[in-house]
Formats: sequence, C-alpha cells, structure tokens
Amino acid sequence: MLDISFAEFCIVILVAIIFVSPKNFPTLFKSLAKIYKKAKNSLMDIKEEIEREDKFQELKKIENEFKILKNETKKKIKKI
Repeated sequence: MLDISFAEFCIVILVAIIFVSPKNFPTLFKSLAKIYKKAKNSLMDIKEEIEREDKFQELKKIENEFKILKNETKKKIKKI
C-alpha cells in the first residue's frame, strides 16, 4: 500500500527527531498507527463496496437476459 524506500524512511525519522522531542515519540507513533489503521480499514471498506456493486451490476445484467428470454419464449409459445 505504501511504497516507501529505506532512504525515505530515514529522512522521515530524521525530520521527526528534529521537530518532535524523543519523549513524545511513543504518543506520536500510537497516533500515527491509529490513523494508518483507520485509513487502511476505510480503503478495505471502499474496495468491498466496489466489489459488491460490480456483483450487483452483473446480477442485473443476468436478470435482464432472463427477462428477454422469458419474453421470447412467451412469443414462441403463442405462435405454436
């Protein structure tokens, strides 16, 4: 999901050390972990919703095909 290289990670840590005091790191990392977890869960929910919508659209197509076949069958039966 996050494609970050080791060098980029080191830069982020260095910036964190400069702007955040080391005694606040545990609180900061807990907050970042919570934010990451919420974002990940939200993305998973969106992905599941998209998959459900795709399945629903596929079922709608199948339903329409059955309606067409039903109407064609009724017409053929009436001819007989």
